[in-house]
Amino acid sequence: MYYRFSTFYKRDVSFVYEQKSNKIEWLDLFAGIHFNTESTLLYLVDKIDSYINKYDVLPTIGLPLISKKWEKTFSDLVGKDFQLLNTIIRDKKGNENREFFALNILHVLPCLDKTKSIFDIDEDGDYDIRKFYISPNALQKHSIIRMEEHSSYIIVTEKFKKQCDENHLKGILFIEEGHSIYNY
Repeated sequence: MYYRFSTFYKRDVSFVYEQKSNKIEWLDLFAGIHFNTESTLLYLVDKIDSYINKYDVLPTIGLPLISKKWEKTFSDLVGKDFQLLNTIIRDKKGNENREFFALNILHVLPCLDKTKSIFDIDEDGDYDIRKFYISPNALQKHSIIRMEEHSSYIIVTEKFKKQCDENHLKGILFIEEGHSIYNY
């Protein structure tokens, strides 16, 4: 069984990758590129909540932001399946939080089971996925990847999900393959 990795937070907000201040191009964030950088990435938000550090994953526009607890839980995968980049989260008043890493996933693989899944491809070649299934063994030996067909989709294994559950990581939702909000 495979899952799509998603996030939730107490209020409706996204922590936004600040392209103007960051040296890494927006589209490169989804390409599986290992970045050789000492730079700290800047994310912006309207306000830094008092409960932010109770979450292990934050909802973002950009690379997912993950906690030190998350990093410890998956320390065996650092450098193999993902890279961690230092971040600053800054709000409109200038308050900062440096307790999260940006999760740069290093593998982008074709994995959509095109026989079982329900999707359309637009004139630009972009996928509109309504119901997804993952091809057997598509993740190869990896625990977490980006889907090549739709690079905003992060796909994880059952083992990865179980490790999140056992370590009580907060802010993560897993969407099981075959789930859809549409009626078919």
